[in-house]
Amino acid sequence: MKISVLMVLATACLLVLAAHCTHAQKPPLTQKKVFSGSETPFVMKVGDEFVLTLESNPSTGYLWRLAEKPDENTVKLVSSEYRAAPDTNRVGAGGNEVWTFLATGKGKAEINLIYVRPWEKDKPPARTARVMIVVE
Repeated sequence: MKISVLMVLATACLLVLAAHCTHAQKPPLTQKKVFSGSETPFVMKVGDEFVLTLESNPSTGYLWRLAEKPDENTVKLVSSEYRAAPDTNRVGAGGNEVWTFLATGKGKAEINLIYVRPWEKDKPPARTARVMIVVE
């Protein structure tokens, strides 16, 4: 009888300890990273490719668009594509739009993107992103 009570207590202690260790090993919750632009210009060299990644959810009808083309003598759009979030299979879950640019020549360029529903012509963008690029 004494042995079974000790075994139960020892087992309970081990379970509590295991649960605590498992809980302690979980990574802390991190805040979602949202692109908010930068007042500091990013410095590139001619020939460098760089990527802007912006949170997006096309299932809502919103898409990122260039507000105006950047100066192609300095920066040129190479591609843009939507990438669904890899960690979810939920219908309607968001992801990222990935914009790739090439630094084509020395100078300064501003990249302005707007998050809009293309058919809503008279509404302001839901979000904007602005990045300054200096090509040396």
